[in-house]
Amino acid sequence: MSRPDSDHPEVLVGRARSEHVLIRILARLHPGADDYWDGNWLVTPIEVRVRGFRGNVGASLRADELRSFRKALEELYSSLSGEAVLESMEEWLTLRVSVSGSGQVLVRGAVVDRPGTGNELRFEIDELDQTDLPGIIDALHEVESSFPVLGTP
Repeated sequence: MSRPDSDHPEVLVGRARSEHVLIRILARLHPGADDYWDGNWLVTPIEVRVRGFRGNVGASLRADELRSFRKALEELYSSLSGEAVLESMEEWLTLRVSVSGSGQVLVRGAVVDRPGTGNELRFEIDELDQTDLPGIIDALHEVESSFPVLGTP
C-alpha cells in the first residue's frame, strides 16, 4: 500500500509503526531499455525495521520478481497454505511468507547491503495475520500498474 504523501508505489510487508520491510519503487534503473533483461530492473531502496534493528539499503529489484511474488501471495491467501517467496536475482532481499493453520502470517527474510561482499541481516516478522495479505497484494498490483514487466525471457 502506498502512503498518501508518496508519489511512488511502495510495498509494506509488516506494519508501518512496527516491524516491517518497506520497498519503495522509484524508477526503472535503465529507463531507455525495453527488453526483458535490462528493462525490468527497478530502483528499489529497502527499509527494514525489525526489533532493535533499523536500516536502509539502496537495492535494485526486478519487476518480474515482484510480479511473481504477488502471484505467489495471491495463491497463499487463497489456499492459506504453502509459502510465497521473493528472492531477488542479485540477493538484495529474500522474503518467505507462510500462513499457519490459525491464520498467523510468518515472514522470514534476509537483506544484504552489498550482495556478495556485504553485511546480511536475517529476520522474522511474526505479528501479522491473513488479513494483512490483501494490502501487500494490492500494493504489488500498484507496482505492476506503474512498472509493468517488459518483454519475455
